[in-house]
Amino acid sequence: MGVQMNDISSGISELVWFRRNLRVADNPALTALADSKQAAPLGVFFYDQQYTGSWLGMPRCRPLRAKFLWESVQDLQEQLQGLGGELLVQEGEPEDLLPKICQSLGITRVHTQRLFAYEESESAERVLQALHAIGVELVQHECYTLWPSAHVFASHPQPLSSFSKFRRKVGAPENGARKNGVVVAKLWHQNENGARENGVVVAKLWHQSLEHTSLTKSPIPIDAELDERSVLLFQGGEKAGRARLHDYCSKPVGHYKETRNGLIGADYSSKLSPWLNLGCIAPSQVLRAVREYERAHGENASTEWLIVELLWRDFFQFLAAERGAELFKGIAEPKGEPQGKPSGKVPEDVNSGSNFEKGTEEHDNDPNFSVPGLSGAFGRWCWGKAENAFLNANMRELEKTGYMSNRGRQNAASALIHDMGIDWRLGALWFEANLLDYDPGSNYGNWQYIAGLAANPRGGSWFNLKKQAQMYDTKGEYQKLWDA
Repeated sequence: MGVQMNDISSGISELVWFRRNLRVADNPALTALADSKQAAPLGVFFYDQQYTGSWLGMPRCRPLRAKFLWESVQDLQEQLQGLGGELLVQEGEPEDLLPKICQSLGITRVHTQRLFAYEESESAERVLQALHAIGVELVQHECYTLWPSAHVFASHPQPLSSFSKFRRKVGAPENGARKNGVVVAKLWHQNENGARENGVVVAKLWHQSLEHTSLTKSPIPIDAELDERSVLLFQGGEKAGRARLHDYCSKPVGHYKETRNGLIGADYSSKLSPWLNLGCIAPSQVLRAVREYERAHGENASTEWLIVELLWRDFFQFLAAERGAELFKGIAEPKGEPQGKPSGKVPEDVNSGSNFEKGTEEHDNDPNFSVPGLSGAFGRWCWGKAENAFLNANMRELEKTGYMSNRGRQNAASALIHDMGIDWRLGALWFEANLLDYDPGSNYGNWQYIAGLAANPRGGSWFNLKKQAQMYDTKGEYQKLWDA
């Protein structure tokens, strides 16, 4: 006997479209679902073109990043199943698939997360229109930033020109940030409508529906393992993210400012960004964990500086909202035809001269060259085969682990833009494909910042790689570690 819509709709009428909020705790979309007294927490996640697509022949999500994403999705699915619910994982565009799911399951309201970058905003608008056409409401909840957008836009209505002005105008995070979140698991267990038992029934009905089968393996290749030299054994998912948050804020956070420019080891910096940027943990959870450390051990410059890093993260999210498609320039244009090659303005208050000699090659400055072969100077930059050993070490770490220190990212971007004269968007795309902690606002915003195209009052940032190596890899240990 087939699944009848009445059987399912009697237990549920709302679901969550998960985006980069892959967690159960402190998730306002799930909280809203629990408040509706629904029988079980049900959600959907889509592998859309932002994950499965490519640009200029380069995949947007390479195996290590895809592996971390798949682990995070699976962790969320297991947690929802533990609450008697289910997560449906499918490949395709949400504006095409979500209306069909809603119609067959009798869904009348969809809760989701509001995101700020151009592609994500456009996707939400397409979904909004598609659901409206069938009488389904889409409710967007904010939980990706520390500050709510209303607070930021009211406090800083002018275009974002610098981080210091942004920080000064919006104020201390507690003044505008969200209050403590809710552990959704408790809500379902406290419901009086037999959520656990009813949820199991609903989940079984979902599984029996031949129309809506959930992916059992990643649609993107994940056949890659972290190099044993990785600074941390990164495992995707909320459980792993909260464990890392607990470990770091139990002690290492107390020396963050002194060690944050380190290159080797797990605790020179928080390493929370991969979980933050998929929403396995929330920025509000990080803030609370730091405040708890301060209550136990006292405030210091390091705890304050980690909060400042969260504010930098917010800054780039709201910069993405402000710039829209300009954040990517040519990246979103059809057939990969970016217009021009922004190179940025190199500040005058640094030592002049290039970090290494650059030979002229036919394709070095052509943004339309054949990327699959990763040829020429850009290919050497990607694979860590350029002329500078410090740069190479950082690029090899990225490709083999999906991670690179903040110091390394600035150096690598500076070298590509200002020394090699290569279109910054190619570098940003390589970072997108490889970084476990990729998010469009932080990635493309930082690249534009280094290039001097957005919100950098210095007009761009150039780094002398020889000096950087002397300062941060004095004994050459990092370069030796990643020599091959």
